[in-house]
Amino acid sequence: MILDLTLYLVAFFAFWQVAYCLFFYQRLLFFKLKNFIDFDFNKPVSVIVAAHNEIENLKILVPLLLKQNYPEFEVIIVDDRSEDDTYLYLLSEQRKDVRLKIVRIDYTPEHISHKKYALTLGIKAACYEHLLFIDADCLPVSEKWIALMLNEWQNGKEIVLGFSPYIKQKGFLNWIIRYETTFTAIQYFSYALAGLPYMGVGRNLGYTKGLFLRSKGFNKHLKIVGGDDDLFVNANATAQNTAICIHPEAHVLSYPKTTWHSWKTQKNRHLSVGKFYKKKHILLLGWQNAMHALFWFGLPWAVFATLWNYSKIEPIHWVWIGFLAFRLFFWATTQYFNAKKLKSETSYVSWLLFDCVYAFFIVFLGTKAFFRKPEQWS
Repeated sequence: MILDLTLYLVAFFAFWQVAYCLFFYQRLLFFKLKNFIDFDFNKPVSVIVAAHNEIENLKILVPLLLKQNYPEFEVIIVDDRSEDDTYLYLLSEQRKDVRLKIVRIDYTPEHISHKKYALTLGIKAACYEHLLFIDADCLPVSEKWIALMLNEWQNGKEIVLGFSPYIKQKGFLNWIIRYETTFTAIQYFSYALAGLPYMGVGRNLGYTKGLFLRSKGFNKHLKIVGGDDDLFVNANATAQNTAICIHPEAHVLSYPKTTWHSWKTQKNRHLSVGKFYKKKHILLLGWQNAMHALFWFGLPWAVFATLWNYSKIEPIHWVWIGFLAFRLFFWATTQYFNAKKLKSETSYVSWLLFDCVYAFFIVFLGTKAFFRKPEQWS
């Protein structure tokens, strides 16, 4: 009786995860890349970067942006209250290239997120309708970044979701960061392909100025520190107006956190705004994560019950045991090949391990952060 109940219950959790893989994650696996650049589209674009004391990163990023192979674009750097020599550096670069525009902020009004205020001023200063966003400490991997992102901005699309993987470094923390980031990307790309876009990352994101102004920008969540990317996308993305860009030459590399405390703070800030997502997204993501965590916390009991009742195992029990094994390898296989589709450095064994690690991530970090009050500017 105990064996039956345990196996059936864990199989129930496994069934939903297989269903999620089939309905959502398989879409990314079979998504066809555009391997050509349609320069006939030829829409001018404004690239916007908010920077606070980022002079060393800007010395690397600005030249890379200005070298982009695209007919018409401008680069807007919002110097957000910097106390280093950011402004002087930008002035010197502006003399060399008129496509560089500077927006300087000396003071941010009280009770407003600094980054959202900076991005808002950058958007208002933009000359063009199409906007691309990248962080100051990020690096586009090629000179085709703008062109490839704009490639997806056709047929009435107003939002383009890009991929921003973290740079590989040594250590277990870096491994978790890279795999969690890749899985998150697989997830939001797959949901978008299923007609349910729910988030994007501001390190590699595009949307139109018209959409921003019509939706009143970040007004709904202006006090919340995070959410300038995922909350904006969640509120405004639809099946019709959203596209994804996963071309490997359109990736934007990011430098990962190097301490557990800084990474935990970053994840808490991101996860704590999830409660402001649309209800359908909260329910879908919540159910998915619940099934994932319950499967892994129930699996040891299923193994124990099987070993304890080994002499009483019947053919139907082997069917359920086989299904649980199928769940393990099917989930890892799906994510492994999706990661390869994103050209993310990956291994099959690592996905098997991350499958289990992610369950603890959901319980001990995700759940706590979701019920935590979002950090606000006071």
